[in-house]
Amino acid sequence: MKEISRRGFIKLTGTAAAGSLLSGFPSIVRGAEKEILIGAVHPLSGMVAEAGAMAVAGLELAVDHINKAGGIKSLKGAKLRLAVEDSESKVETGGIAAEKLIRKGIVCLTGSFQNAVTLNVARIADQHKVVFVNDISTLDELTHQGFKYTFRVGPTLSKILDTGVAGVIEVTKNKPVKTGVVIHISELTGKIVSDAFIKKTQERGNPWKFLKRIAYPENPMSLAAEIRDAKELKPDALFLVCRLRDAIMLVEEMYKQRFDVNGIFGVVSSGHADPSYHKQGKLSDYTFNICPWHDEVSEYAKKIAQEYEARFKRPFNMNGAQSYDAVMVMADALERAGSTDKDDLRKALMATKLRNKTSIGGAIEFDQYGDNKNAKSGLMQLHAGKSKIVYPPEASTAKAIYPVPVWDKR
Repeated sequence: MKEISRRGFIKLTGTAAAGSLLSGFPSIVRGAEKEILIGAVHPLSGMVAEAGAMAVAGLELAVDHINKAGGIKSLKGAKLRLAVEDSESKVETGGIAAEKLIRKGIVCLTGSFQNAVTLNVARIADQHKVVFVNDISTLDELTHQGFKYTFRVGPTLSKILDTGVAGVIEVTKNKPVKTGVVIHISELTGKIVSDAFIKKTQERGNPWKFLKRIAYPENPMSLAAEIRDAKELKPDALFLVCRLRDAIMLVEEMYKQRFDVNGIFGVVSSGHADPSYHKQGKLSDYTFNICPWHDEVSEYAKKIAQEYEARFKRPFNMNGAQSYDAVMVMADALERAGSTDKDDLRKALMATKLRNKTSIGGAIEFDQYGDNKNAKSGLMQLHAGKSKIVYPPEASTAKAIYPVPVWDKR
């Protein structure tokens, strides 16, 4: 069905599933297409490989839905074909992967989960005048580089934090947060997100006081000292930006030291959004996370989520949802353009108004930068291992539990 890098993917999806993904490469024709090749660069190995696999599953589901519905009808029923390359969770490798796909004749491109990888892929796509529809990356600067061919279906970091800070204020209003500690991984994304979060709280009039900001190194052997340092300050809440391994290590250490706070809030934290974190039982339950999410109220989105989970045996979250939406946006533009010409596609994308989508927010429409001006996010909380939207009200599926139970009463 499509070409994909083997490394890591068989391990993630199982031999049978991988076999279905590796069955040959499509021919590419111009004019009245029989097949339209779309490319994707995602991490299928490396530190965020599980997130990449979840994204690719969303892409595959969307391609199947378009093809089963008759393909691109304005192009005589041309079917979509998906070619996926592994970024290996590395910036340079992601760029090489994008170049490889472009040489193979892709009509448009999507990806790439990690902000730094996505920025590199967007730069290369723009140089080749290839339409790039980013699915998951949130960095505001991605669409402010003067790129003409880059679009984004999900919310920017600024939009996510607008919702997140408002959500924290709302769900804690009966016992307001007065003091907090920020703990984040010291790599670029950790610094950018924590900087932006602190700035956003300042814009909201400093609803709480930050007692300290603690940065920890990549791949730490222990986070005992960081938790001990935070515990001595006796904050009301912790605000964390972590990868999966670190998120688990932090709550394990909090439990060992019996460090109780009123709330643990992930801040656009990939570790706290990861299904493996959700499986940590009493250690992870009641954790909040400010992040994009799929719409759990919309009947359309719920149907897609059910099919995704039944087929791929994975929970449906923003990785699968926004990747699914990226393909639907590309297919919608191809349908309206009636062409695979790069500039025709770009023009069609600028006129997008796609109402059927899986993510929180209104119809997908792009502003002058290529950002989805109606994209929204949510404040999530884990209830018995399930991530529930607790804010904003129009998207919520559960009531926030705050203050959270102390460790010895869970």
